[in-house]
Order: sequence, then structure tokens, then C-alpha cells
Amino acid sequence: MQGSSKLKWMIAIGATVALVVLVLLMSWLRPGMPKEVSILAGPESSGSYRWAERYADYVEAHGVRAKVVATAGSGDILRRLTENTKPAVGLLLSGAEREVAGGESPSGLESLGSLYFEPLWVFVRDDSVIHDMRDVAGQRVFPGRPGSDARATARAIFSVFGLTDQVISDPYEALTPIEAADALLAGELDAVFLAGESGAKSVKRLLDADGVHPISIEHGDVYRRIQPDVGELLIPQGLFDLARMIPKQDVRVLAPAINLVAREHLHPALVDLFLDAAGNLHGGPTLLAERGTFPSEDYTSLPLSADARRYYEKGPSGLRKYLPFWLATWVDRLIVYVVPVFVVASTLFKGIPVFIQMKARLAFRGFYKRLQQIENAEDQKSNRDAYLEELDAIEDAAGKIHVPQMHIAHYFEFRQYIHDLRSRLQEL
Repeated sequence: MQGSSKLKWMIAIGATVALVVLVLLMSWLRPGMPKEVSILAGPESSGSYRWAERYADYVEAHGVRAKVVATAGSGDILRRLTENTKPAVGLLLSGAEREVAGGESPSGLESLGSLYFEPLWVFVRDDSVIHDMRDVAGQRVFPGRPGSDARATARAIFSVFGLTDQVISDPYEALTPIEAADALLAGELDAVFLAGESGAKSVKRLLDADGVHPISIEHGDVYRRIQPDVGELLIPQGLFDLARMIPKQDVRVLAPAINLVAREHLHPALVDLFLDAAGNLHGGPTLLAERGTFPSEDYTSLPLSADARRYYEKGPSGLRKYLPFWLATWVDRLIVYVVPVFVVASTLFKGIPVFIQMKARLAFRGFYKRLQQIENAEDQKSNRDAYLEELDAIEDAAGKIHVPQMHIAHYFEFRQYIHDLRSRLQEL
């Protein structure tokens, strides 16, 4: 019966192993959430910068310091995200990574999902010969400043339509969007590419102006098949101002989406926090998207984060109604990853009694076999002392074996059998 101490040791060792596994698993889950995060956006005058400020307000309301960083646009955001090792997210135009030097996407970046459309407008004068993208060949064009959202989309369109080396743009790339708009109105440019919603200063200036208009992108459905991360929008006449009928006619535009982008392995709690913010800020209807369009797994060109995919599939945890967001997220992941460990451990612990029972059964089977040999031996009288010593050894060995509760009766029968056999030997 001394085997009970062995059982205690086995349970203690099993519990220790389970605890070590749990600690290692918790370390892998990275429960320590960063206290500060940077949000990279476009220039301070851009719509993405204003959105970044709203994200910062939401994040800080949940206990994380947020710093909004103005950049020159998607190209600059890509560079900063790639070089920065501190926690950061960027409001990046889908497909912008295709415009980096060499045409190779930077490694180590993931999308958390798309947030809203950023239409690309192509403005021309009313007397222009440009009616379709193919007519841009040989014309004076402002394709957007280097590193800007408009530039990234314009270059992609030029590539698809075979216009990369057929537009005159070098002298005009240093202009600001407002300067480019003024140059178009003055007849110094033939076409201006601008990215942004109708509220963007340069876009609004040309939508309101007389003598210029945006052209529709023909074959947009074909372009979308080539670049599926880009949307195609029909903007009806008068959508932005029905009284003044702005725009003056229906316009079909290509519209990449602004994505929330981060480096790989951004802390899961921050992923959930930013997607919570995205749902609150972009989940409703807008002039360009129906309710529920964003945030979305669609219109993304970078790989979708595994944590973001989990969020889209399962939604936010109900625990956030009762716990701080970081604690609720931590508990969520704890349940997902740690419960299986406990299931395995529980199965192993359940198997311990079965193992002990089998071990005891095999041991006693060997004891009984030897007792029967002693009982049937023909030299009992001459070797009585040796057999009595062997019975003592068998009895001592049996006492060290842990006997399951259900076999206690059989154990005492075994002890009685030894007692009876010893008495018969002593009487010889």
C-alpha cells in the first residue's frame, strides 16, 4: 500500500508539467500589451489624417497612448512601417505596395482589413480631347505627387492601359494637388489625377468649378479583374450637392480602399482594439458605401492578419461587455489555446488510475503464479525455510504496490492466501 505515495508523486509531477506548459503558452500568447502605438496617416490636410485622429481618440479612451504621424502618403507609410519596429499601424491605400522600387511588395506587413473607399478622380477641361483613359497618351498630366495615394493608383492604371511611358508628367510632379487644380483651370495641364472623397480640398475645388469635369473610367470591370483589391463606384449626378447638381453627370471611378496595415505579430489585443474602432467609425452607411460594407476582408492587397481573420469570423468577445478590452481579449485567447491543454492533461490524469490498475494486476498475477508454484512444490518440507523467506519477500513487495480502491478486497484475499500458505508450511 506504500504505492499511494508514488501516485501522489505522479500527480505532483503531472501538475508541475501542466503548469510549465501553461506558463510557456502564456508567454507565447504575449499577454503584455504595448502601452503606446503610432498611427501613420497622410498629410495633415488629408482625410486619412482626420480619420487617424479619430482612431487615436478611440484607442486612448481604452487606455493606450496613440500618436498620429503625418506622412507624404502611402509610399512614405510603407517605408516607415517597414523600418519601424515599435507598435504601429498605417492607413495605407490598397495596392500601394506594388509601387515600391523593383515592384516587389515589402515583407512582414499584413492588412487588418479595408476601411473606406478613396476614389481616384481624373479631371479634364470641358473642351478636352480626353474622353477615355486611352486618350491620356501624349497629354500633360499631373499623376499625383511621388509617394501619394493618387500617384500609386495612377501608375497602376498607366501600367494596365499601357500608358507608363506615354504621358508627360515629369515637369508637373512637384505641384501640390491644389496647384495642379489651378494649373488645369488655367489650361496649363490636360488632366489631373486626384485621390480622395468629395470633401478633399483639391477634389472639391474642381467639382465646384466651371469648365472642368471628371471623366469616367471605361473598362473598370476588366481592371478590377486584374486588380481585385480595387473597387469600382458609380457616383450619380448630384450625389454631393443635389441643389447645385454636383457632380454634373454620372461618373464611374476606380476606388482603391484605405487599409489598416501593420507589421506581422502586432499584439492581438491591439488588433482587436483597432478593429473595434473600425467597426464604430466605418460600419455605418456613407455616400460611397452601404451600411456594413466596412470594415472588410475585401479590397485588401496585403495578406490578412490571422488575428484579424479570427475577428471577422467570430466577432468581438462578449466578455468586453463586462471586462476591459485587453483583459477580455486575453481571456478569449486563453480559452482558445489553454482549454485544449487542460483537456489533454485531464485525459492523461484519467489514464493514471488505469495505468496503476494494469500495473497492479500484472504484479499480482506474477505473485500468484509464484505462490502456486510454492504450494505445489514437492520439496516443501526440505526447503521450508527458503519458501517462508520467499513468502515474506512477496508479501513485502505486494505492500509497496498501490492498490486501487476497487481491488482492495482482492488484495486482502491475496494477503490471506499468503497467511494460509505460511501456516501450512510452518506445520510441516
